[in-house]
Amino acid sequence: MLYEFEGHCLQEGNRHFIKIPFNVWEVCEIKGNIPVKVAIEEITFECKLIPKGHGEYYIPIAKKYYQQLPIMNHYACSFEILKQLSRINQHSPYNQPIRTIDTINLVLQPDEGLCGQACLAMLSGLPLEEIMTIMQAKKWQASLSKVIETLDYFRLKHADKMSYQKDKFSQLPNLCLLNVKADDDQLSHLLIYFNGKYYDPTSRIRASYDPERIISYLEIFSP
Repeated sequence: MLYEFEGHCLQEGNRHFIKIPFNVWEVCEIKGNIPVKVAIEEITFECKLIPKGHGEYYIPIAKKYYQQLPIMNHYACSFEILKQLSRINQHSPYNQPIRTIDTINLVLQPDEGLCGQACLAMLSGLPLEEIMTIMQAKKWQASLSKVIETLDYFRLKHADKMSYQKDKFSQLPNLCLLNVKADDDQLSHLLIYFNGKYYDPTSRIRASYDPERIISYLEIFSP
């Protein structure tokens, strides 16, 4: 079902939004995080509505879309509710793997919470900033499922699922993504294992790693 209305832009800091002028809970009969396909004038995009409480929601407008909007007091807006947002790999420009992984160059994360993006930069050979744009993921936003989805975007083949078999952690595949316990044991951390070395985006290339800290790994098949 398509929900149509007129809205105007709100600004909070450097971010822009459109407030939905009706109670979404009552009109759409849905609550929680709501994925939608939005149209504002001629601009269309997917996003999740931002809940403000009691059925009030905002449509977030990314900078690249806001810059395309004409300057107007009110905009013709509409949205339809999706089951889920489109996966990254549905828009992949790659028919073949992005590259043959015969070397890995260490990429250090410039700040905490970017280990997943840094690992993908090492695997793809692309700059970290470009990875963040492709994933639409800033600090702490690169979940393991989103990292795997981005591997699919780059057509980098991998095992169907993570391996949690501890007896295999001392003999890892030649190339894999490691999910490990972070130093404080409160969070997990991602790094790359390749050709007998551990590429840790927080610090350095390691010659060894404590297998007791490994939670799981995902084998990656380089063409």
